[in-house]
Amino acid sequence: MTARLWRIVVAVLAVLALVATACGNAGNDDEGGAPAPTAAPAAEETPDDEPAPAAEETPDDEPAPAPEEAPDDEPAPAPEESDDEPEAEPEPEEPKEPEHRHTFVPIEGVPGVNDSAIKVTSIVTISNNSLGTNIGAYNDGIEAYFNFINDTGGIYGRDLVLANKRDDQLFMNLPQSLAMVEEDDSLAAFVATLLFFGADTLNDAGVPTFGWNIHNEFADRRYIFGNIAPSCIGCIHQLFPYVGVQVGATKAGIFGYGNSENSKVCAEGTRDSIEHYSAEAGGMTVEFFDTSIEFGMAGGIAPQVSEMKDKGVDIIFTCLDLNGMRTIAQELVKQDYRDQVVMYHPNTYNHEFVAANADLFEGDLVFVQFVPFEAEIDSDLQKRFFEYTADLQLEEQTIVGWLNAHLLYEGLLAAGPEFDRDSLVEAIRTFEDYSHDGLTNPIDFNRQIALPNTNPDADYEYRCINAVKIVDGAFEQWTGEPGKPWLCWEVARTDWHDPEAFTFVN
Repeated sequence: MTARLWRIVVAVLAVLALVATACGNAGNDDEGGAPAPTAAPAAEETPDDEPAPAAEETPDDEPAPAPEEAPDDEPAPAPEESDDEPEAEPEPEEPKEPEHRHTFVPIEGVPGVNDSAIKVTSIVTISNNSLGTNIGAYNDGIEAYFNFINDTGGIYGRDLVLANKRDDQLFMNLPQSLAMVEEDDSLAAFVATLLFFGADTLNDAGVPTFGWNIHNEFADRRYIFGNIAPSCIGCIHQLFPYVGVQVGATKAGIFGYGNSENSKVCAEGTRDSIEHYSAEAGGMTVEFFDTSIEFGMAGGIAPQVSEMKDKGVDIIFTCLDLNGMRTIAQELVKQDYRDQVVMYHPNTYNHEFVAANADLFEGDLVFVQFVPFEAEIDSDLQKRFFEYTADLQLEEQTIVGWLNAHLLYEGLLAAGPEFDRDSLVEAIRTFEDYSHDGLTNPIDFNRQIALPNTNPDADYEYRCINAVKIVDGAFEQWTGEPGKPWLCWEVARTDWHDPEAFTFVN
């Protein structure tokens, strides 16, 4: 039994790396159908060749009378009275929430809802987390967002409350999910777990469930919502050869775990992408490909690194966890080869880990599923996040919890003051271009279809990435440009084309 459980853990760790490699709204470039009509990312609304309107309202062809032309016996008009018409007052800003946010309606028979609170439960892998990351920060993110909402008046006359915090201890997700359904007086569940065995239990019980989307279970289940859309880990993507071109690399090495089918698919997708666009990417080739390594790399990885060194590999793509990336980097150092290779990390957006391994990762690139903390955008939600997490050690899970809590709140607003579980879910399913105020690649919550598949409606209009660079043990924004951190390719186009920088802030 112990060996079987260990194999499950290994497979899960590989999946974690996989999800990070795929773009949040990935589609399949090989699908023949046109992408579904989703809204294009928000670009700058005022064209560069159209200057902003002048503040003065007096037409250019009717200059204001010059003061010196006024008759001697009449005092010159005061400067503030020179215009014939008073300046228009600025229009008031649109309210941040609809007026009904503070409408109280008595509700009976809805789990977790009373006259003063809306209660929810979290199910999080805290004990036995072999990744070495702080998944428990997910609860911190939820509570930080709830504090923000409660400080500004709550919703429908009630506070949002994280009433129950369940630790699924890695292997107990199903029992904890059953306990949530049967024991907890909660409107919804929040899930950040390495093994989501309780997905069907929560979905079949009609519990609105929000969570860290690293699992296939977030697709095709009506009551389950992830922080990102289902990803396509094996699709051909211009991302990988594009990254190689940007860092001047021409020879790629690729790793995947041998005891995870998903890891193999991820690695194969990376390989196929580079080979597909080889000519356009300066003749980039895949010189090394290995999907046989085991989690932990107990036997070391010296032979693989030696082979890459002999073949002149200058960029490494993997479908591994952050500890696997460190093992490879350590061997590169041993063989005096680290400074000749750039590594593209799928799951190493961890500030403490990177700071502790600064020398190992200098110059590497890291994929991020959301707008990184280092990239400021004109997003009120991001500003509030920094304000309400100022006293926390920020983790990836902190913002995932924050984003999930934000979706619950937005769903409640859309459902109206006489809500229940079903109306909350129905409301969220109408969100077709939802980006958490620009912090994620837009999601269509009515189209959570697992990819790849043969259904063209699963595709989005754009496939986008966000990445940072490791410099002196810290992260710097690498993709996009100031205020526009996302790089996006048109899914319908299979030809090599430059990505565009976008912001998704409304």
